[in-house]
Amino acid sequence: MSLAIIGQEKSESNLKLLAEAKKKFDSVFFVSIDGIGIGLNERFSIDYRTSDILRFKAVLPRIPRDYSSYAYQLLSLFPGDTYIAVKPISYLIAGERFFMLTVLRKRGIPTINLNMARSTKAAGRVIENSHYPVIIRTSEKRTGVVVKNRLEARSIIDALAHLKQPILIEGVSREIVSAYVADPRVVAAVKKKSKSTDVLFAPGTLRSHKLSIDEEQLALDTARSMDAHLARVDMSVNGEPRVVNVELRPGLIEPSRASGVNIPARIIESIHDNYVSYKEKPMLLKFFEDAKSVMKDVLKTRQRF
Repeated sequence: MSLAIIGQEKSESNLKLLAEAKKKFDSVFFVSIDGIGIGLNERFSIDYRTSDILRFKAVLPRIPRDYSSYAYQLLSLFPGDTYIAVKPISYLIAGERFFMLTVLRKRGIPTINLNMARSTKAAGRVIENSHYPVIIRTSEKRTGVVVKNRLEARSIIDALAHLKQPILIEGVSREIVSAYVADPRVVAAVKKKSKSTDVLFAPGTLRSHKLSIDEEQLALDTARSMDAHLARVDMSVNGEPRVVNVELRPGLIEPSRASGVNIPARIIESIHDNYVSYKEKPMLLKFFEDAKSVMKDVLKTRQRF
């Protein structure tokens, strides 16, 4: 059994995954995404140095969000009998947060309320009807500005106008829980405590969290709605749990320490078990699944563009 881990760098999390994978797979190879060449010649090709990456039968993508379109193209080239822990379409969905939450909401997943505007005039209409405080950020920036009233909101929106980027306006999520999904289960969960009001993207300390039944089911449903066997699902839990964000390449070391769970080991176990199950599926069933997946990809991509 062979596994390729495709990532940007040998971070502490990726090195831990690599070490755990060597315990379960006969052959494990870390592939730097920046060193990959893909080709559409007589046949599809994905080459890294002198290696043909298409020969690997299981793939663990650890690809940055900034590479979402490239990740889709890259992973789509693998043959249908390759087990890919995070599917190509997952990266298109996760590439832009507003779009991702839109897709999840359409698929019946409860999400936080989020507004997007492309002009100061449109953003001004949103802030007139907002319940304060709110967080204002651009779609390109994770860090936002917390504002307490319409006057502050107007000032920030005017300051962001020169960037000519979509403006996001969302309510404050005061309690954020992150659930680490390794299909078919949630393997760990942590809650973040931060001095910043913008808890989601601000630095903070983590502590172990016991998920409620509803929180656990929401995390599993969210990952499956995105066709991802591996994900970190961030939820607002002050009231009904709602999805705030999804990360397909989360850090694993700090949450492992906080939760007391070896998350990389549990992820590798999930990949191994899912790979074995996938390999044992009848070829006809795989064919229909692949055909269905292709059609879903095409339709979703058309809807986006």
